[in-house]
Amino acid sequence: MREVIDEFNESDDSDDAVALPPDAGGTSLPVASAVRTGAVPISIDIRNRDFLADVSSLADASLDLIVADPPYGLGKDYGNDSDMLTGEALLAWTRGWLELAIPKLKASGSIYVFCTWQYAPEIFSFLKTRLTMVNEIIWDRRVPSMGGTTRRYTSVHDNIGFFAVSKDYYFDLDPVRIPYDAATKKARSRKLFEGSKWLELGYNPKDVWSVSRLHRQHAERVDHPTQKPLSIVERMVLSSCPPGGRVLDPFMGSGTTAVACARHGRAFVGYEINESYCAIARERVSALSG
Repeated sequence: MREVIDEFNESDDSDDAVALPPDAGGTSLPVASAVRTGAVPISIDIRNRDFLADVSSLADASLDLIVADPPYGLGKDYGNDSDMLTGEALLAWTRGWLELAIPKLKASGSIYVFCTWQYAPEIFSFLKTRLTMVNEIIWDRRVPSMGGTTRRYTSVHDNIGFFAVSKDYYFDLDPVRIPYDAATKKARSRKLFEGSKWLELGYNPKDVWSVSRLHRQHAERVDHPTQKPLSIVERMVLSSCPPGGRVLDPFMGSGTTAVACARHGRAFVGYEINESYCAIARERVSALSG
């Protein structure tokens, strides 16, 4: 396991990766109104607290979507020991917070859970006992070749589980469709395709999302070791939370889910135990209305 951890850390934090345009779809919607210029909107609730200790403040069946990017158990430094659990201890902790979070979803609600391949099978197996599995999404982080282990294939992806409370979960494909290029549209200009909605609006994103990780020089990058690209989280928010709905992020980090919700008119509640990360999240959201 130590070799796997070293390889993951190297690929995640190297400065050698080249930023490539994301393929994530989604329309640009107006930024949610703030109380005043430069303020965090009242619909964006950023809490410097432990989700597990404060979960009782959230009403059951009150959330449309949960976007969770918990510690992976890979020894990352988040200014605390939150990523030091491994093996069965990490899985037990994961089952614990999921048991608390799932009842907060509406009958039409869903959850996305980021994780690493080392623990994805166990986490997904547990979730399948509580929810309906919709997709396993592979996030290809576009990490360039740079050596690494010679005893296995280099790991350059994260796993994302997409689960729903019921088969009647909310999902709106149109805001996240990926437009066809002009050549493709021209090739499908026959009478057979005239008026086809999918041809005009674009195609359904596949379950492999090829989006460059945020290297240190990336304009979006802030001071957080495992910050997720905004385009990935925006796809989740736009497709899986109705306009005006409410999203929970129990491990908020630098506030990417908060930014996505503020940009696209969704209410948000997020938890983060690191006060510095909370400050970064508030700054990022405030900058939208500045």
